[in-house]
Amino acid sequence: MTDPYVLQLPSWLVARFELARVIAEDGRWSWAEGYRLLERFDVSGPERAFVRTVLERRTNLWLFRCNQRRACGDFIAVDMSAPDPAARRAHVIELKAGEPLALGGARLQQANHAAAVAEIQAATGALGGAAAVELVYGDPAVVLAHLGIARP
Repeated sequence: MTDPYVLQLPSWLVARFELARVIAEDGRWSWAEGYRLLERFDVSGPERAFVRTVLERRTNLWLFRCNQRRACGDFIAVDMSAPDPAARRAHVIELKAGEPLALGGARLQQANHAAAVAEIQAATGALGGAAAVELVYGDPAVVLAHLGIARP
């Protein structure tokens, strides 16, 4: 089995953060494969707070966890506001505590972001071929502000 690049994170994670359930409900993998993937998509404490904040405050964003062994970022947020998938924007996010916001210029951790975006396009249809892709790097607070989300 080839490891996937992304895992879509559902809005119900705001109430109960159960990553194993997300993987099991995806349906693409056997139990054994899903168990192996759990480590690749694991989310740290600060990342969980980021996920909850995004899913709770920006319902127009679809959030995908990136496989941490595939060098495609930490998360990809797709703005679903535009009805046309080609007019939507994907934000490839790499969170780094204490770092200022930086846009563009793929870093090593985002080197395979195009493959992750292509997987989202193929699997969900959320993005069209001409969709804009923005590389975002920085502290969770500055990334949230860039996405138009104020923390409590």
